[in-house]
Amino acid sequence: MLSDNQLTGHSVRQNILKYAIYFGIFWYVLLATVNYLNQRPLWGDEEAVFSSIQAFSTRQIFHEHLLGYQVFPRLYFFIVKEFSQMFHFHVLSLRFPSFVCMMTAFGLWLRLAGYELKNKTDYLAFVLSWTASGMLIYYASELKQYSMDVLTGAVYVWFIYNEEQLRQGHRKKYFLILMVLPFLGLLSYPAFLFSLIVLYNLLSSRRDGRSMGGYGISLLAALGLAYYFDLRHNARDVYTDGVLKDYFISFQSVGAFFQTLGEGMTNLFSRWLVEQPRIIKKIGIFFMVFGLVKLFSGFFACIRKEKHLVKTVHTLAFVLFMALFCLGALKKYPFIVPRTVLFFCPFVLLLTIKGLTALKNINKYVYRFVYAAYFIFLIFLTLGLTRLIFTKHSVFQPII
Repeated sequence: MLSDNQLTGHSVRQNILKYAIYFGIFWYVLLATVNYLNQRPLWGDEEAVFSSIQAFSTRQIFHEHLLGYQVFPRLYFFIVKEFSQMFHFHVLSLRFPSFVCMMTAFGLWLRLAGYELKNKTDYLAFVLSWTASGMLIYYASELKQYSMDVLTGAVYVWFIYNEEQLRQGHRKKYFLILMVLPFLGLLSYPAFLFSLIVLYNLLSSRRDGRSMGGYGISLLAALGLAYYFDLRHNARDVYTDGVLKDYFISFQSVGAFFQTLGEGMTNLFSRWLVEQPRIIKKIGIFFMVFGLVKLFSGFFACIRKEKHLVKTVHTLAFVLFMALFCLGALKKYPFIVPRTVLFFCPFVLLLTIKGLTALKNINKYVYRFVYAAYFIFLIFLTLGLTRLIFTKHSVFQPII
């Protein structure tokens, strides 16, 4: 048993960690808010999206290609246009939906992390991973759909974790959510990946024919609407002649295959924090390798425990990774471009922490040293991003 002094010391440490977590949450919100309020000028893709927002009528939004080789979920595009129009297209109004989406996604992922990270130290590391992520801060205020992708991913993960509880205790609520979920695909294309995972779980469990039938009808309806009003009007040459043409798995040669696969893997697991100077990126790759290892080891360790359903971050991340690889190989979705797979970022951050904590099983001293180094790294990046955001506009690839 612990002595009174040990109990007191433990209680003090837990309180310190609790307040550190609160402060970390506050700091991420502060950094994202300041970056949003900086009102940097529209650039690149934002300018291209804005040209369509200004020029298109409601009918054109749902029946024509967007200008500037842009691919953007049309219902979400419509919401952005209608909202920003009330404020004469002020830059803050154009980016406000993205800001709301990312803040909501952050709140949901904090709750989801609580399902997996019971230790306050691990939970703090997850929070600091957000404050140290230049991408999760930057895309909270860009006129694109990527923060919505993070939000819809979080909603699906929340549902998957709570599906059984909802099914048993809140039958009507469960059925309503199940019917609505597929229509998130009208706001975010990656939502359809998550929809298929939910469908797989329903088919594999074989417990509720009414739910399976209703969900299947909703998914087909959402796919039909998305195709008719959205997907068929996306510029086909974005992938063949546009800026994304080189961001797929290449089968031109063995060397090209491994080069593009390696680039995709690197982007999926190392480009979420800060990339410049290059030494920072290399350090980040070292830590994120633990997340990559956990991606595979976690799946094979958990799939049987989950009775071959996809029910936790471990199995979800692996299935999403394989789906992204297949879509990249088929040249249907550019998983080598980090921003288009931003929804995968929280999975990587969580898996990295799980991978680092797994070092306990190898050597506790190695675990303590590497984990402490990761904390120092995250704090250093957070301070660098803080200085950057408070002194100048943040950019897609921040140099700290």
